[in-house]
Amino acid sequence: MCIRDSFIDIVFLLAGQGNLMAVGIAQAMLFVLATLEIYVLAILILKRTWMAFLIGLIVGTNVIFLSYIKPMMTEGLALWLVTSLALAIVYFIRTLHIHAFWLMVVCFVPLLFTRPEWLYLPVPLLAYLLLVAWRRGSARRVLFNALPALVCIYALVAAYIGINTLRNQYPGMTAIENFNYLGKVLQYNMQDEAPPQYAQYSRRLDILVAQTNRSPYVVLRHMPDLSKDNAQPAGNFARTIILHHPFEFLAKSVPLFLPSLTHYYGRESSGPFSVPLAFMTSFDRILYRANAFFLLCVPFWLLLLCWRKVRSHPLVLEMGAIILLAFYALVITDLGGYKFEDYMRVHIVFDPLLILVVWGSFFLGASFLVHHGPALYTQLASHMRNH
Repeated sequence: MCIRDSFIDIVFLLAGQGNLMAVGIAQAMLFVLATLEIYVLAILILKRTWMAFLIGLIVGTNVIFLSYIKPMMTEGLALWLVTSLALAIVYFIRTLHIHAFWLMVVCFVPLLFTRPEWLYLPVPLLAYLLLVAWRRGSARRVLFNALPALVCIYALVAAYIGINTLRNQYPGMTAIENFNYLGKVLQYNMQDEAPPQYAQYSRRLDILVAQTNRSPYVVLRHMPDLSKDNAQPAGNFARTIILHHPFEFLAKSVPLFLPSLTHYYGRESSGPFSVPLAFMTSFDRILYRANAFFLLCVPFWLLLLCWRKVRSHPLVLEMGAIILLAFYALVITDLGGYKFEDYMRVHIVFDPLLILVVWGSFFLGASFLVHHGPALYTQLASHMRNH
């Protein structure tokens, strides 16, 4: 969206018009900054430099990340913005300072204009931060800043939509939303569940899907009445089906969470460094599959957030915020994307947070067993002897 174009324009202004190499270098610098931020996040949350070093090493040497950072796509910029937002959130939770809260808002606003799926994040995020503040007796002060923040954020969204309507005759954030809605309906084979007034579209879509494939970009080439006006009729058609069958839509989306976390889509390496790059890629693919453990980390940390003895501990609150951010991104991605290639491409944006959660949880568990395992074993053995 507009932030990526603005970023490229700034690089061209500084390095010369059309200097694509400079754009690539700038995106590489953003990735280095994101890696450093992940390292800082790990130190702040886990309190162990060796854990932070290993997590930073996993992120910074990840060839899969680099393959998505290099091209002129939104992912490189969005990855840095998501990581910066996570760091600002942790900073606010640690201090509850109002300037930290508004720093978090400043980090979020440009992220909002990279992809429209971040549009709904402020509501659950601010609710979580209010919960944190309530547990520390500062809920009223945070609430008085949260409400103006929401007004500012969505006023910017309204202004952007207004400009988009005047310039491009599209009353929304981006027309890609319409293609994604139709793509989800076709992915789940729900096109025949439209209301009667859309029956003609359902029949034609059945024929086209059988003749071509389920890509909305391919299908809509043969249906000008659905693709006109930035595919608004297609978006309306798909949204109507989803709103009339929400439980079926969700039931078909939930099974995608696990495979979307582990599905790999990439290209073979070539050139003089193809052999070492292929080795590193194969190793990173193993690490990428470890993202599946994120779905186990979510209920574990949620349980700790509800456990009276530890629910106000900084580690639990900060890790809970990271999980909220990553889980939101996972849910929105799986509900909005319709191809596994797209799932991976968008997951790259918050995959460093997944690595922090998964490997941070593993390292904490291993450290706990090393330090407290013998004592627990002794207590358990003594208890068994007494009974």
